[in-house]
Parts: sequence; C-alpha cells; structure tokens
Amino acid sequence: MPETIIDLVFPASCVVCGKRPKPICPGCRPASEIGRIGGFDFEVFYAHSHQGAVEKLITGYKDQQLTSLERTLAESLAELFRDIDFTDVAALVLPARSAKNYRKRGFDPARSLAKRALRLAGITLPVVNLMAVRSRKDQRGLGRDERARNVLGSMQLPRHIVGKVALFDDVLTTGATFTELARACEEAGVEVAFGCVLAQRFTQS
Repeated sequence: MPETIIDLVFPASCVVCGKRPKPICPGCRPASEIGRIGGFDFEVFYAHSHQGAVEKLITGYKDQQLTSLERTLAESLAELFRDIDFTDVAALVLPARSAKNYRKRGFDPARSLAKRALRLAGITLPVVNLMAVRSRKDQRGLGRDERARNVLGSMQLPRHIVGKVALFDDVLTTGATFTELARACEEAGVEVAFGCVLAQRFTQS
C-alpha cells in the first residue's frame, strides 16, 4: 500500500514537531553530520549526535515501538556506511540481545537498523550478535563506572570469524558496550577494524 494512502487512513503525528500525517515530517528529518570519535584503540564513526530531532526519532523507534521510523534512521545510517571502507571487513558485530528489552519491544533495534542500512548502502555483510554469557542490567540510568562493570565479561563471540570485523551499536554513551564488544572479539582472536554508531553522546572521562 503506498505511503500516501497509509498516511490518510492511519495518520500519525511527527515525533519532532507533532504535525500530521507522517511520523516524521520531511522538514524535521535531521541532516547527516558524519564524524569520528576518539578514545578507543580503533576508529569509531558516527552518523549523528544524540540530541534534538535525532534523540526523539531514536526514542520513538526504540521505546514507543514506532517501527515506521526505521526507514528514516536506516537511511541516515546507510549514508555513514557508504562513507566507510568495508572492503576488508568479514562481519558486522553487534551487542548481545537483551532478552528483557526484546520481549518488551518485539524486535532488536540495533540489528534491524544495521541490516536495513546495509541493504540500502548496497553492502553484503553478515550481521552477528554477540552471545550473552551472563545477565546484565539495562544500561540506561547507570553511571560510567556502573556501565563498565555491568557489561564487562558479559558477552562472547558465538562463532569463529575469519578476518576483521566492524562493531556497531545504535547509541554510544560512555563506550562501555563498545569496549566489551572489542574485548569479546579480541578474546576470540578476531581483529576489530573500526566501530560505527547511529548516534553518539560520548564524552571521554
């Protein structure tokens, strides 16, 4: 069914300005601001800063299950992916899925975004979630040190990967999850080429 018909039959309010009939207005779509983040042993690229319209889009998508916003977010992520050289990358590695959040949402936001963005960017690459080896709390609401302790040693690469990998998460805050992703890959003897995130609000300690 064409989107215009869907908008007329099931009008939604823009998550940014509140106007109808689309969940995101053309004028509210955030412009790309591709950049790099320091503080890691590998390069980390981001598509947006986690603020303003981007923050509202991500909150609507993840916490309000507004999956119609996925396309907008994936298009931004695809721009970032096109700007990065994936030539020597064998897989895109993501955090272990939170069982609690998956039951609540019914989907894995980071995995869904990564797979759709790769398709839009024309990149063929396996997407691999790490495996949880112990339970962990939701990172939101935790301080920097608490986040680091919460995820340390909680994930493991589920299968052997030949070649380098790229790391991906939807939002980078303190870097604790990215550090654990890198640790799990390195423990398995897999080199991290670089990392990438949809949005960052990262500040080095």
